[in-house]
Amino acid sequence: MKQKINFLTYLSIGIIILAVIIAGYLIINPNKQTTAQGRNQEGNKSAPIVDGKQVIQMTVKAVAYSPNYFKVKVGVPVRWEITSSGEPGCGSGEVIANGLTDPIYLNPNQGQVVIKEFTPHNPGTYRFTCPMGMIRGMIEVVN
Repeated sequence: MKQKINFLTYLSIGIIILAVIIAGYLIINPNKQTTAQGRNQEGNKSAPIVDGKQVIQMTVKAVAYSPNYFKVKVGVPVRWEITSSGEPGCGSGEVIANGLTDPIYLNPNQGQVVIKEFTPHNPGTYRFTCPMGMIRGMIEVVN
């Protein structure tokens, strides 16, 4: 009887570990695909310029940024408009854009827009993420 209990315990633990691995894959992998799709769909298209500023718009969802890829020009001010979907999750707290701006603290209420303005001074690829690093995006700064 004791062997049967041990077997069931190990089987249960194995199933839980497998479920966690699959859930992690499903949460992280679609975000990587979205970045590639965004890059392919946008091609060489840079952000539109409105009143002298490049405007990029993004919606924060529970487990994704939409869109999560932007192309902007170096030296031109950027107006980043981030809209909350109201969905709870890691992405609804703050956005960390390494090398471009200080952390951006979001309003979690649905439809609320947070605006961050900055001027990129160096060309390159800058990544942004949620605090846990699970939701990711990219701003490509070009000459």
